[in-house]
Amino acid sequence: MASSASSCNTPGVSRNEVRIGLVYPDSGALARTFQPVRSGLNARLGVVNESGGVHGRQIHYTWSDDRGRADTNAVVSRGLVEKDHAFAVIEATAASSGGAGYLATENVPVVGIGMDAAWSRYRNMFTYALPSSATPSAEVVTTLGAYAREQGGSRALVVGDPAGLDVTDDLAEQMRASLVSVGIPTLSANADEPPTNSQIGEIIRLIRTERVDTLASTLTTDTFARIVAEVRQAGVPLKVILSGSQPPGDNLLREYGPLLAGLTTYLIISPGSASLGAAAYRAATARFAPELEDSLSVLAETGYLLGDMFIRGLESAGPCPTRQSFITGLRAVKNYTAGGLIPTVDFERDFGKAPVCYPFTAVNATGTGLVLASPNFCGERITPGSAH
Repeated sequence: MASSASSCNTPGVSRNEVRIGLVYPDSGALARTFQPVRSGLNARLGVVNESGGVHGRQIHYTWSDDRGRADTNAVVSRGLVEKDHAFAVIEATAASSGGAGYLATENVPVVGIGMDAAWSRYRNMFTYALPSSATPSAEVVTTLGAYAREQGGSRALVVGDPAGLDVTDDLAEQMRASLVSVGIPTLSANADEPPTNSQIGEIIRLIRTERVDTLASTLTTDTFARIVAEVRQAGVPLKVILSGSQPPGDNLLREYGPLLAGLTTYLIISPGSASLGAAAYRAATARFAPELEDSLSVLAETGYLLGDMFIRGLESAGPCPTRQSFITGLRAVKNYTAGGLIPTVDFERDFGKAPVCYPFTAVNATGTGLVLASPNFCGERITPGSAH
């Protein structure tokens, strides 16, 4: 990847360096969830910088804390561009909508976790997976429902957090719509972060009385793991357990063990899998992110993935990159998999669309690790009016 770098008159680009910005919640309610992102990003940038960078330039970043709030995101996004002169911005946050309009107006490339409609509105923004609730047509993607049905699910309960972020409400609705689209009747329940004993009791009561065999949730991994463990301890059988969050990490597996068997996530191939992409990720974090305590952290792996997406865009932008050449170049990339961490993405064809294929990862029967249940399980997109 190294070549003789030329001097370019582009913000954030010098002869030997490209400076970018990272926005993520380092404080606030989401801080604990998102903090591993930096370790993964450090690992991916460490690998490319050690090999000589991209077109002879090292990649370094300045980070800002948006506290998981859209208003703060707007302020720090502007600061990274106007004060720190970032060439591009990585948004590892649930609040990227705050600064999205400004970054689009300034034509700043943005790579990140797509959670809202901004990622289907602005063509300077690139993500690897968009929830169907964030698409212009609010399509229903049948994949989650089809997977649950294949596993024997016939009646579902979706647990959400009424006091949480709006994006978690959207994801819960996406789950409900997907389940209903394949003919699985779906009930709803609420739980706080962390849940009260009475809330867990109500979830157990609903599963029993309504003959629920599929439990799905958008709650954080810690909260959902506790609920699943208590449901299992109550002797309530479940055929399918779906989480819209990251897989349980080392600490939760040690705490709950086989009580979490079968808990399944679908956002990204597990860092513990045997895939070549996961092996490359593990090698990179071992070398460049020794502070990472949880080897199964999907948020760290997500940081690695976002770094890889940025590198791919910078490669496509040419030896004297501009913001527009980055956007044009990355938009033209097809068959992108981040080295095998995600199903194939075509950044032009898939813009503004929810993926129909996901990698499903489940806790193994003994609760000691994760298994790749399906690397590329696909459903279909349907218009809301055609759902069952």
